Parts: sequence; structure tokens; C-alpha cells
Amino acid sequence: MTHVDAAQLWNAPIPGIELFKAQLFQHRLGKHFHNAYAIGLNEGGQGRCLHQRETHYHAPGSFNCIDPYEIHTGEPASADGWAFRTIYISLPAVKQALAQLGWSAQQLPHFPKIIVNDDSLRSHYRQLFQALSESPSQLTQQSLLLQFLSRLFSRHAQLRPQQRRAKAESKAVSLIRDYLEVHCVENISIDDLAKLAGLNPYYLIRCFRQQVGIPPHRYKQHWQLLAAKQALHTEKPLADIATEYGFYDQSHFTRAFKQTFALPPGAYRKVNFIQS
Repeated sequence: MTHVDAAQLWNAPIPGIELFKAQLFQHRLGKHFHNAYAIGLNEGGQGRCLHQRETHYHAPGSFNCIDPYEIHTGEPASADGWAFRTIYISLPAVKQALAQLGWSAQQLPHFPKIIVNDDSLRSHYRQLFQALSESPSQLTQQSLLLQFLSRLFSRHAQLRPQQRRAKAESKAVSLIRDYLEVHCVENISIDDLAKLAGLNPYYLIRCFRQQVGIPPHRYKQHWQLLAAKQALHTEKPLADIATEYGFYDQSHFTRAFKQTFALPPGAYRKVNFIQS
């Protein structure tokens, strides 16, 4: 019997929140990051990911908690595949929730461990996911979100300042990360980045890869993907979106999008453009 991968990614009614549901048998999510907190619940089979040079296994009932911009992979690690669902919560949405909880928005949650086991949280998570997917009540969605985040953050997260000081080359890498985010669709050379950072080009690439987890060109392409994903909420043809956001052509865009999000851009647009 041939098993078929299935994945859905859609916007929740609360701004800044996305929902993801997948059953993977063959597809491997390459190195990537999210500009949001990723809170996932493993529901069947077993998954495996590489995060900060360590391999983690995701068993049914466990949570995956990954900070924004943390490079990681994901793939099935059992014959039964890997079934999971994820709630992506943007930084603005988390800051708003912290303020509503009466906590300081100057200290952002940090998950010291990406695998979290907490049996009592599972029912709260499923209620929240269902409400964000099906409930027409904004009050219900927001109430369940705050209840879940309060329990999750207080039990399993640490608070850390938004801005952290680092050594000289880390400051340079941080500068390059910010620059690539803003200028992701531009044709940038390594010499441009080296001059900006004040480092030798090869040394810059080496430092960037060591500290971020992927080389500068891969980091830039991921921001292109995130920008192009937003453009899928418009009526622009896929081919135009591909070239506008720095991909060779529509096929290149489709391959990169599916590798990162587990579904092609057309499937993502079909659900989310209707919502828009």
C-alpha cells in the first residue's frame, strides 16, 4: 500500500496565527525557520528533526516548541509516518498575549527544550486548535489562546530580553540577518555583505553558517519564500510571484515552497485566498 503525504496550512481568524496539519510518510522538510513561535502536537507515528546540531525524536502526545528564527528540519521516522498539527504564533501576537496576561512584553518566551511532555496541556491544545479552525466566536478563540499560552509559557518557557549583546562577529551576523530580511528580493553579492559586516567574505560565510545554521544565500531565500507566501493572498499569477520574489521561474518557486511548507503554493492559495 502506497501512503500519500498530506498537508494543510491556513490562516486562523486571529491575526498573526497560522494553523498547520500534516501526515507525512516520505516528505522531508529541509532546513528552515519560522518568523513565529511554532507550537506543535505530535499525534501519530514518529517524527525526527535536527535542531542546533542535535537530533530529536517526536513521539505521539509530545509537543514541539520552537522559538522564532530557529533553524530546524523535520521528517517522518517510522513506517507509520508522522502525524502532527502546529500553531504558528507571530511575535506581535505573542506580545499582545503577554500584555493581555499582564506580563512584560519586553521579555519574550524562550523554550530551552524543543520537546515538551505535558499530558494536561494536550486537551487545552486540541480545544484551541478546534476553536481556531471551526468556532465563529472570537471570544472563545481568544480565551482559549490566553489560557493555553499562560499554562505553556509559565511551565515550559523562560523569559529573556528581546535584544541580546554578542561578540563582534555575532553582531556582524545579526546585522547581515537583518539586512537580508529587508533586502531579500534584491540581487545581493557576498562582497556587498562582507563590506557591510566588515569581514572577509569567506569568514563571513563560515561565521554565518556556524551561528545561524544555514549559509547566507539559503537564509535570504527563506525570506523570499515568506514574502512570496504573503503574495499568494493576491490574484497575481504564480509565475509573476516567482520572478518578483527572486526565484528563477514558477517551478523553482514551487519546489522551494513545497520543501519548506510540505504543500505547493497553489494548494496554499486555494484555501487562504478564499479566506482573504
